Amino acid sequence: MKSKLMPILAASTIFTLALPLAANACGDKKNLTQAQRTQIEQVKNNARSQVEEVLTPQQQGQFQSAVEDGQKMRSAVANLNLSQEQQTQIDEIMQVAKEQKRAIYRSN
Repeated sequence: MKSKLMPILAASTIFTLALPLAANACGDKKNLTQAQRTQIEQVKNNARSQVEEVLTPQQQGQFQSAVEDGQKMRSAVANLNLSQEQQTQIDEIMQVAKEQKRAIYRSN
């Protein structure tokens, strides 16, 4: 049991700690045009939809409740009991979203 739990905890910790740092590295939202802000929202919404597709129905309910209660997506995901495969898929989704957001910030 312990050997299965450690990689999940490690991935969750990295996921939770790395994303805020990456978000800060993207740039300042104040300098974005309205079109760029819209693009950022689209990226976030697409990532959220893709994350929900990876989750079980029970996890989807927990995730949606957490997001509706004001939790950021990374926190909502970190609190779910994800399988290693789910964690890997979600990490990939979040990485792509991060790269897309960086490209929008750089286009400024």
